[in-house]
Amino acid sequence: MPDIITKDLTIRPCVHSDSKWIFRLSQEKSLAQWMPDQVYKDEKKALEVLEFLISQYRENSKPDQNPLVYAIVLTKDNLVIGHVGLSPYKSLNQIEIEIGYAIGGNHQGRGFATQAVLALSKLAIHKSWAKKIYGIVASENVGSGRVLEKSGYQLEGEGMQKYQGKERLCRRYIFS
Repeated sequence: MPDIITKDLTIRPCVHSDSKWIFRLSQEKSLAQWMPDQVYKDEKKALEVLEFLISQYRENSKPDQNPLVYAIVLTKDNLVIGHVGLSPYKSLNQIEIEIGYAIGGNHQGRGFATQAVLALSKLAIHKSWAKKIYGIVASENVGSGRVLEKSGYQLEGEGMQKYQGKERLCRRYIFS
């Protein structure tokens, strides 16, 4: 996939040297709260996960078959500030795709997550990877819900579901 350029960001495939940043992000309190399966015990584990994600970049990769996760880079500083990705999501006995994202705490609240989510969502629809993309967030994660809404996702509903290994009240958004 070629890089996606937005007003402030370059969204690009991850590289091995991103592992230090991915590990640091995984140690932030907000990631532990909202995405505990992305908290790594050390940089070696972060690198293992990153190597798996890098192995998923193939010419005909589709996010309904395997995860496609990209680094979010602040273009002016060439600094990795987060990640955004698409992955398989089982919905009503069919496989759809779901968007996921995280921005480091020092860069939240500036519209970077919205830029990344919107850009990757538009690309996925344009490439016909899916007719619709889901965004699932814990209901109490208001900021993440706002990101989806600002990115053009529509709230489909709210209900209890398994989320990050726990039964939680979640909001389900759709982009099409």
